[in-house]
Amino acid sequence: MATRQTPLLTIGLITILVGLYFLGPDKSLLYFSTGDIAGGQTWRIVSGHLTHVDLKHLWWNCLGLAVIGTLIEQHSRRQWWIALIVGIASVSVLLLSALSQLEFYCGLSGVLNTLLLVLIWLEWRLTRSWLMIAIACGSIAKVVIEIYLGESLLTNISWPPYAWSHAAGLAGGLIVIWLQKESGLLTYQKAPVFDDTGV
Repeated sequence: MATRQTPLLTIGLITILVGLYFLGPDKSLLYFSTGDIAGGQTWRIVSGHLTHVDLKHLWWNCLGLAVIGTLIEQHSRRQWWIALIVGIASVSVLLLSALSQLEFYCGLSGVLNTLLLVLIWLEWRLTRSWLMIAIACGSIAKVVIEIYLGESLLTNISWPPYAWSHAAGLAGGLIVIWLQKESGLLTYQKAPVFDDTGV
């Protein structure tokens, strides 16, 4: 009987997100802060995306990661890693630029938009389903509306939302797709499945 591979990377990242949230009452040393990063605290470039402001924030991002991350891992763990790294880089570039005036930022939602767009592309390559096009258009429309309204459509956390990070995440997804098409760095094959004997 064929089974899907266990999404170890996704489970591991969710464990890290939960662990960092319960690390202690003061997580300010982990938040993304342009001034502190410029002062040498470079770990914030990564930790800022892995830290969450409240349980609702953590829950929604973990839920999104569980679904999207697991599905990408069924295609390729290398794709998962590249999408994650490019997503973190894309959102971080925005946050470090003059376009962002935020004092602090935290959360994985911007990066999740990179993973989402990559997943949609991978599924489109396999199925050519117009449902994938509809989901992509809906995702882009959601981000545009959030930028226009200045608030999140699906969640309500104790910090004000920053929808431009979601747009940066989508841009990261486009970069990954470009890499797939131009450089052949990523493949389109589903991850192998194994029978009960492990063969």
